[in-house]
Amino acid sequence: MKTRKVGIIGLGHVGAHVGYSLAIQGIAAELVLVDPKEAKLAAEVQDLRDAILYCPHDVKINGGTYADLGDCDAIVNCIGDIDLVASGDRLDELTFTAAQVKGYIHKVMASGFNGFIVNITNPCDVITNILYRESGLPKGHVIGTGTGLDTSRLVSALSRVVSVSHARNASDRAGCGADARHCSRASALPPVRLFGQADGRGVAVVCVLSASCNGVLL
Repeated sequence: MKTRKVGIIGLGHVGAHVGYSLAIQGIAAELVLVDPKEAKLAAEVQDLRDAILYCPHDVKINGGTYADLGDCDAIVNCIGDIDLVASGDRLDELTFTAAQVKGYIHKVMASGFNGFIVNITNPCDVITNILYRESGLPKGHVIGTGTGLDTSRLVSALSRVVSVSHARNASDRAGCGADARHCSRASALPPVRLFGQADGRGVAVVCVLSASCNGVLL
């Protein structure tokens, strides 16, 4: 029987958390972790094996190389260097991450990989495009997480301000991520008071003050 197999490239903070989340939730039946730092790779593999010990499901976890990713259903690209993002400029990582991705994607494709690639690496839109062009995979097979995290942060902040559960807060951010994003909409139900104002139609009038939104009423 075919099992769900996912590869993770890059085991920094993000890659390690992706592996943990997939393993604990039982989303993948098999994980293949890839990282050029052998000691780091071995440590993460052992940590995940220990973490799933008391889970009600079984997950096979192994370290590997690009050649071992050929039969994966999906690969998550998490390569990055956290020291390069200290300035807050999302483009500071570009030279490093673009070179890393271009350096390995052809090795992955040579393994026979024909699944989906999910990119988290920044700058997300640029790296996702590079992965799409260099891999030769069909449209819809290379996906960037985009402003998913930015949207999560926005919803969390608004939920705390207006005291409405995040589950009832319909807000999102669009753009390229980091400093190149904007708020496209923000609403909260039921009617709430914010700065002494509330929309009688049941949608809170929220003035979002941030560098990217410039105090736009949403």
